Amino acid sequence: MSNKKYTMKNGKAVEVSEEIYKYLVKSDRRIRYIEEDLKRNTYIIDSVNEKVTVIPKREQSLDKLMEIGMDFSNDMMDFQDNAILKIALEQAMSKLSNEERYLITQLFYFGRTERSLAEELGVSQYTVNRNKHKILKKLKEEISA
Repeated sequence: MSNKKYTMKNGKAVEVSEEIYKYLVKSDRRIRYIEEDLKRNTYIIDSVNEKVTVIPKREQSLDKLMEIGMDFSNDMMDFQDNAILKIALEQAMSKLSNEERYLITQLFYFGRTERSLAEELGVSQYTVNRNKHKILKKLKEEISA
């Protein structure tokens, strides 16, 4: 009895190792699962109790998912909205004084702490926090206008 394993390649039988053969069989089954099994209902028939259990297909159409209340974000709209907000923020930032712009960029772009910025500027952390909130309010008003 031969332990040789073969697979078909371009219409010809090609000898392969046991390891490759097992991998190919597993891959073929995985492909069938994705292409076929997920797309159809499965039925379990209990002849003793005369009951049929339906396991619904796992692949659903977009329309069916929308019907049951699923919502999907529109990545293109998110990208456009983010781009518009970024432009608006840049325009609003350009209207700040140099000191205000420095405080915001240090805190939000460079990730510095209020405490370290307060030490650098020779003011209290409370002053930095209060100024930050004033500037953020100013930016929000400018963007909303």
